[in-house]
Amino acid sequence: MTHDGDTRHLTGGQGLLLGVEPGEPRPHTVEVLPARSTVLLYTDGLIERRGEGLDAGMTRLRQHAAALARESMDTFCDELLTGLATDHADDVAVLVARLPGPSRRAVPGA
Repeated sequence: MTHDGDTRHLTGGQGLLLGVEPGEPRPHTVEVLPARSTVLLYTDGLIERRGEGLDAGMTRLRQHAAALARESMDTFCDELLTGLATDHADDVAVLVARLPGPSRRAVPGA
């Protein structure tokens, strides 16, 4: 997700779930992301709900995360979990990383 709240799923490198067939090789990929982008990895407990299609959970996640795009990392994580992980009993794990902003160099003579 960009700092402006544009979201997308990273599709390169898709393969077996982590923990399944640990000896099997995994695909690799490289994604170029804009400065201040946030990368969110999560378990299914964050988005899945009984009796609801997976697309609904994915849409809910994208909308909620986009609304939090400019928040601090602490607030982003707290609000994401408060908003999405409180109404069911499945376990939830998230890993969130934010890229640094563009570097600001002093211009000599400016």
